[in-house]
Amino acid sequence: MFKAILAALSLSLALSFAPLARAESPAPAAPAKPQQQETIDVLVIPLEKLPSYGSIVSAWYKQPVYDMNEKKLGKISDMLFNADGSISAVMMDVGGFLGIGAKHVAVPVTAITITAKNDKSWLTMNTTKDILKKATGYKFDKKMGIWNPVSE
Repeated sequence: MFKAILAALSLSLALSFAPLARAESPAPAAPAKPQQQETIDVLVIPLEKLPSYGSIVSAWYKQPVYDMNEKKLGKISDMLFNADGSISAVMMDVGGFLGIGAKHVAVPVTAITITAKNDKSWLTMNTTKDILKKATGYKFDKKMGIWNPVSE
């Protein structure tokens, strides 16, 4: 572990002096063709203090979702992240028995809320099981790593 930290520190120091070495070298008179800009990978340092946040993924992933009358609609089976790291949609398993025959439907993450009552909390959504069962179904393509619509 110590060797890995020492190696990362050495690499970081070497990379930090690289721009200085380039700055001292004479500039070429006229480059024959445009040069690509060099990029240096930035070493990510872990956070010492957590940023403020509203919820954690484990509070949602594989959790049941209920309607406004506290009847189970389904269970969250996946979360779809945008390029910026925000969650745009969740995949829910609807119907089926013990996970067999369930239909996978996509719902916007903004449609799900956390409901709290009597020191308990759960996920809720203002819809019905019938609406979710009629929604477009999706199947996960393991090879491509994406959800594809299922033609019915």
